[in-house]
Amino acid sequence: MAPLTESATETLVSSAVALARERPAELSASDLADHAGYSPFHFSRLFARHVGIGPGQYLTALRIDRAKHLLLTQTESVIDVASAVGFDSLSSFSRRFRATVGVPPARLRRLADQISDRPPRPFSLLTPGAGSVRVVFDLPADVSPRGDPHIWVGWFPRPAPIGLPLSGILISGTQAVDLPLCAGAPYLLGFAVPTHADAFDQLAPVEPTVAVHPAPVTRSQVVTLSFDTSAARRPMPLLTALPSLCSR
Repeated sequence: MAPLTESATETLVSSAVALARERPAELSASDLADHAGYSPFHFSRLFARHVGIGPGQYLTALRIDRAKHLLLTQTESVIDVASAVGFDSLSSFSRRFRATVGVPPARLRRLADQISDRPPRPFSLLTPGAGSVRVVFDLPADVSPRGDPHIWVGWFPRPAPIGLPLSGILISGTQAVDLPLCAGAPYLLGFAVPTHADAFDQLAPVEPTVAVHPAPVTRSQVVTLSFDTSAARRPMPLLTALPSLCSR
């Protein structure tokens, strides 16, 4: 098979992403490879190069994202939610959920109740580093129509919000921030929440306003984080609930 052009590869991966988002609980990484017409090994490399993680990890992320929505909008038990999103084992679901979101499934529901009573306050989980980065925020005009938004900026090991960041900060009322570099986590991801956002939009936004710096940041410099709600530019669901944890 002749090598694909970059444009053709993006189209192929986009088609697989769209299929995964339609039926994450039913599909496997092999199903996505079959859809693309490639071997699982070759397809996994193509997918990871464009999305940041492999197709199996991506499907799991979509299942966890769906679980977050069900936990916050439905009254089903945690075990029923786990089954609905494609997990056969409650213990496996609970471990994966906590590892990627930051809290156990039942705790997410309690967290939503607490946020409804008391919105999160700015906090810092930054760790010292050798050098710093000036991060400038480029936000859509409709993100802050009623005041300054809360902005979470975190350092992640990969260009996807899978698992917890190694370092981060929740701030408001500023257009830029200085962050110490984070060894082992060179990818900057941001998440903006309007000041009037409810608990659901804080913890499981349907169309999160996010930013992913396209390249690893390993030296002192000025970078711009451009926030967007476009699913085409944001193929990865936002999993972590960390912006609301520290002040609980």
